[in-house]
Amino acid sequence: MFVCLAAASCQSGTSSTSGRGPTSQPQAAGAKRTWCEAELNPAWKATLSRGLVGFSDSTPIAPLALANDARSFFAEIYTKAYSGIIKVNALTNRYAEIKRFQNPTQDQAMGGFDGRWLVWTEYHSLYNPDDFTVWSWDSRTGRSRQIGAARRSKNRTFLPSAWQAAVVLDGYATWEQGSGPNNLGKIHVANLRTGVDRVVRRGHVGGSFLVSGPLVVWPESMKPGVLTIMRAAEVKTGRAAATPPALQNLRGGLVPVTDGRAIAYATDDWRSLWWSPSLEVAPRRVYTAPKGDFIENWVHVAERYVSFTVWPKAYLADASRGRYIQINPGGDTHLGQKSLALGKPPKNKASRIADVVFLPLKSLPPIPPCKGRSR
Repeated sequence: MFVCLAAASCQSGTSSTSGRGPTSQPQAAGAKRTWCEAELNPAWKATLSRGLVGFSDSTPIAPLALANDARSFFAEIYTKAYSGIIKVNALTNRYAEIKRFQNPTQDQAMGGFDGRWLVWTEYHSLYNPDDFTVWSWDSRTGRSRQIGAARRSKNRTFLPSAWQAAVVLDGYATWEQGSGPNNLGKIHVANLRTGVDRVVRRGHVGGSFLVSGPLVVWPESMKPGVLTIMRAAEVKTGRAAATPPALQNLRGGLVPVTDGRAIAYATDDWRSLWWSPSLEVAPRRVYTAPKGDFIENWVHVAERYVSFTVWPKAYLADASRGRYIQINPGGDTHLGQKSLALGKPPKNKASRIADVVFLPLKSLPPIPPCKGRSR
């Protein structure tokens, strides 16, 4: 439901390269072919025609995160009776309320789920991403609580922060929060079990994310006018740590996404998609958008699968086979460890409500070979 329908505008930074940045990575990763586009075969057409969430064709909902159980997902819902965060059981077409929006005409959310904890950034303005709070919900206890909030400057305006939702992994959450003039910010890491919120870095920092270790990683410009580098710290102690090899050469305002191990990101003015199966392996370019198009920041990684959007079309790649297919002609896509959720154009052309389709990954057929390629 976010006012920025193109997700690239919902996260911080634009990509640039310089020196030993992403332009040097193909040599480091080896001369491998880019992914190829396969055509939808009858098996895929049949799969994508199933999985409609029953009430989504009449009720405005927007997927927020997958629940990693192959049967449910989290979403925003907007009705007269209740607007806020819900958990949807896709098998029964029922949902449970989690947290009500205080101002449904303005509030919207972006976030993720780690298997126990749902964490989201709740934006309270359609046009000002610096007005936000950060929330967590424990699936074991059913309790939600606020764990962060934007700060105001002396003149009472909100300090600028990276337009990137809070990230959760293995019981920890992280986000960047504006803290001063000239785009100064803080990297927060919250232990969701204990409730302790630790600031691990202050400076000219960008949106943070979490990788296995566990480590928190963020881009930072070490002095004015210098491209950002990736820095890392231990989430348990806040101590500085070595940046994982796959991230060491990244420069500029990149927004990597990761499942904790594999990573992907768009660069070269959002025209190239880069991917690595491991934090120990340098990423390589796997896709280049057609001239005039660009890759949205709506990129997701889940082990061998990668989803990405070249607006309005969304694609799903099997990185182990080097193939991708178009899975959504227009709308958003969410990829999790065990399932996939699509916000598809409604079958009813008069409706402005997206049809939400939910598919377990185990139900997906193999992506067929591309024409002209043997593998």
